Amino acid sequence: MTRQKQLCLGTAILLLSTTSNAALAQDGNATAFTLDPILVKDDVIADAPMSTIVAPADLGTAPAQDGAEALRSVPGVTSGRMGGHGLELVIRGQQQNQINVIDAGSFTFGACPNRMDPPTAMASFYRADRVIVEKGYASVTHGPGGSGGTVILERDAPDLDPESPFSGEFSTGLSSNGGNFDLGGRITVDLGRGFYMKAAGQLKSADNYKDGSGETVRSSFDQKSAGVTLGYVGEGVDLAFDAEYDLAEDLLYPGAGMDSPRDETTTYRLRGGFDVDWGALTRIEGTLYHSAVDHEMDNYSLRPVGMMAMRTPATSNTMGGKLEAQLSFGATEAKVGFDYQSNTRDATAYAGMPGMIPMLEAEDPSRARFLIWPDVTIAQTGLYFEARTELTNATRLKYGVRYDYVRAEADKAGATPALGVSPNTLYNAQYGTNFNNAREEHNFGGLLRLEHELNADTLLFAGLSRSVRTADATERAITQMGWVGNPDINPEKHHQLDLGVQMDRGAWYLNANAYADWVDDYILRDQFSVAGTTIYRNVSARLAGVEIAAGWERDGWEIWGDATYTYGENTTDNRALAQIPPLQGQVSMAYSQDLWRAGARVNWATKQDRIDPSRDPGTTSGFATLDLFGSYELSTATTLRAGVNNVTDETYANHLSRTNLFDAQLTQVNEPGRTIYVSLDARF
Repeated sequence: MTRQKQLCLGTAILLLSTTSNAALAQDGNATAFTLDPILVKDDVIADAPMSTIVAPADLGTAPAQDGAEALRSVPGVTSGRMGGHGLELVIRGQQQNQINVIDAGSFTFGACPNRMDPPTAMASFYRADRVIVEKGYASVTHGPGGSGGTVILERDAPDLDPESPFSGEFSTGLSSNGGNFDLGGRITVDLGRGFYMKAAGQLKSADNYKDGSGETVRSSFDQKSAGVTLGYVGEGVDLAFDAEYDLAEDLLYPGAGMDSPRDETTTYRLRGGFDVDWGALTRIEGTLYHSAVDHEMDNYSLRPVGMMAMRTPATSNTMGGKLEAQLSFGATEAKVGFDYQSNTRDATAYAGMPGMIPMLEAEDPSRARFLIWPDVTIAQTGLYFEARTELTNATRLKYGVRYDYVRAEADKAGATPALGVSPNTLYNAQYGTNFNNAREEHNFGGLLRLEHELNADTLLFAGLSRSVRTADATERAITQMGWVGNPDINPEKHHQLDLGVQMDRGAWYLNANAYADWVDDYILRDQFSVAGTTIYRNVSARLAGVEIAAGWERDGWEIWGDATYTYGENTTDNRALAQIPPLQGQVSMAYSQDLWRAGARVNWATKQDRIDPSRDPGTTSGFATLDLFGSYELSTATTLRAGVNNVTDETYANHLSRTNLFDAQLTQVNEPGRTIYVSLDARF
């Protein structure tokens, strides 16, 4: 190695590693956004007004991050922390099933009533070829709901090379704060005649980290994932069958009254499509899937047991599919399709004195206290049509409609646990109803968006949409002490207006979007109307915000940043909505030359004092943290990355994070303090 290369490597490691860079790949208002600083040396960062495309390997920075934590690197996306795993994704002030997470065409819903395992915690980011983040309601084709946005993990059929039957990727990394470690890889094997196999695996391990004050935050977990795909590609046909397994163990949560000794997910998926030449019909695509999540949580196996031991085993089984026809006629490209999604959740809480723990482990019916999810099934059948028409060379119109039939039922609503009362008793006490009969809904949504190229480098767009989100199993049917779902809750109706501009002037770009969302029947988790009890009711609400991203590049220098502001109001009660992030964003600067790149990033947020005091842990102060990053290309196929996050060891918390139940001096679960990391990526 030459002295110059040694110097570059030393500088890269000293200044530390990697962050986002981007490639401009315009498609209407969707711009490819790739964070790899080695492969894309000459392009500035780009973020379209409503969508961002990113390579999974470039999400986040530190090793062994949770999926929702890694997605924080995408402009306009943030997440709330309960521990080191299972962070809650938030886009435009919306979360949970206000956001759709689609992994290679399938949906998976967690089995924890307290959201220890949201979909992003189990999704196979390491198997995806790209991650698309859509902000707001951008398409009727992505299933029911999704008013806040959609995260799509896409996989490509491999480009098989007869001269090279094997290809693969490998990555590993570790960090100093908490000893996070990950190891992963995937390999593709050409089986001949268009058939192939893909296999992948990943290990993640994290210990408790320390915040900026040196206080230990309970955040450790171990997670292992594996998957195999058998497929065929050729002559306009691609078919694939996936089998995947994910196991997370010994997960600690300072923001919850329990920890999770085990969370297991199994997914099977058949997907594919074929090109046709049948008049206007050009392609048919489809997906069938089934996922099963088994979750355990308790308050004794991973923390000191108190006066009462509690254990809750829970399951969540999701099955569904989608069939879509793609058409082309004249200046119009269209999609018409059918999708189905059915999710069943069941959870029972067992309780007893510490000496009764063996009975709790055996799920002895005599120790059953609450039917937290009384065998709740929510099935949704959807029909949709979406098209895009070139009105002129400079003007495009996107439009679509969607209908969903919803059926919800709770098979154990009338059952009575040995130590408690039936769910119907609690529903009747709060709402004067029961869940003996299924509830049905007929939901209609749609969108209309006009895009106009003002000139070669400026795109304007305006959009209107209506999306409808049905209540999930928790909002509709949860029953435990002081927390009761509402079987008669109405679905949310979001009516959104988006206005945006995208400018690309070569050396610099600017993307800006403003939106307003008028919500009828907003499903409010109400902790202030009934003393000591959390209920659900419908209110009117308003959400609004601004999203801005900009960047500049010249002679190896790059500067880029983003800012997002969200406003949320419960207009029925004239009070702020809970869990709304403050004005926040990032500003980065980097310099690259030859094989190395180094830079710095400032992450910032202002204080948030517009809160719902019954749900938000409290107001939060603003913060600004400094990260250093760098990378060095050891070869055309190998990249070394290193970095320091939170260089000044600031003590701070994201406003969306949970109350820290283990430290009375802390309002919320704090973010990690100074963290040094290094990682290695290789392709073969």
